[in-house]
Amino acid sequence: MSDKFSRLREYMDETMEKTGLPGIDCIIYQDHKEIFRHAAGYMDIENKIPPAPGALYNIYSATKVITCVAAMQLVEQGRLLLIDPVHKYLPEFEHMQVKYGTWALKPAASPILVVDLFRMTAGISYDADTPHLKKLKDDTNGVYTTREFVQALAKEPLMFNPGQGYNYGFCHEVIGAIIEVVSGKSFGEYLKENIFDPLGMKDSGFIVPEEKKSRIAPQYYYNEATNTVTKIDIKSLAANNSDKYESGGGGLIMPAEDYILFGDALACGGVGANGARIISKNSISLMAKNQLKGKPLEDFINSGSIEGYGYGLGFGVVYDQAAALSLRPEGVFSWGGIGGVQNVIDPINRLSYYVSRHLVLGPKDGVGPYMLNILYSLM
Repeated sequence: MSDKFSRLREYMDETMEKTGLPGIDCIIYQDHKEIFRHAAGYMDIENKIPPAPGALYNIYSATKVITCVAAMQLVEQGRLLLIDPVHKYLPEFEHMQVKYGTWALKPAASPILVVDLFRMTAGISYDADTPHLKKLKDDTNGVYTTREFVQALAKEPLMFNPGQGYNYGFCHEVIGAIIEVVSGKSFGEYLKENIFDPLGMKDSGFIVPEEKKSRIAPQYYYNEATNTVTKIDIKSLAANNSDKYESGGGGLIMPAEDYILFGDALACGGVGANGARIISKNSISLMAKNQLKGKPLEDFINSGSIEGYGYGLGFGVVYDQAAALSLRPEGVFSWGGIGGVQNVIDPINRLSYYVSRHLVLGPKDGVGPYMLNILYSLM
């Protein structure tokens, strides 16, 4: 690799050694070519095993970017409109209620639109411990389908009228169900046929085959109070309860070598390194525009973001570089997952960046922003 990345490698090594955090694996592509790959620390702390090529990681909410791209494919095919009401595809969402105070419910002032699901303005919560979702788990002994989950979700009241706020919730699970209805395929089948196979993402999916389970990286939990990490069961936070449920919001598992192929395609106008097109340049441009203003944007900032960062169609976007004090230019978008994976997709520089790790609730801003500043000082 080029010497110009020496500081980035040094930073990764120094940080893992100094903090005692588990390992980190970073891969960067530009114009379909790998320009950087470095791993630091340990994938398996107890056995002192460094991050291994091909290791499988739960990507959790980084799944959302893939889900939204899959849905945009249907928009491009004329089979779905962003301004359509969700109940056109999922009738259970036609007569939604909105919660006011502790007990009061009122009919929603407007229907949930498909675009509300993309931008998290539907009013749907991320609480899995609600009456109808708990009943679903009890009635099915925890084994239910994507459609069954969404049907139960639709019985819960909304947090606010659609379009009138922002809340990070189960919206992308609903998008997965819409994809199933429109395509006539299971969500996993659709992703395999329209994203994974075309791009050569050979080890991506919701379920890991038995012969590949030895490649799953150990997973750790970070305790902020004690600044310690503890090994936890790989299934402890898994979104997919069984082979039947495929979570569009957080269920995929894959190696860095696969996700970077997806990120590279988005950074290069929707075309993968092998020449396969998965989405148009115009769709990517729309998705990378901030979709929030007024109360929804205030809610997003209050949820932990900062000025200059907004939310596009499925991920965070830099829309005001000066306000964000970011070295990343406007139009760069990114999202990550609770287990520590992080993607950054930059159509301006045709650059894609991806970090794998299995550290649940790790220091959110302890590594990533520093690494990205180092990277963008070289662009």
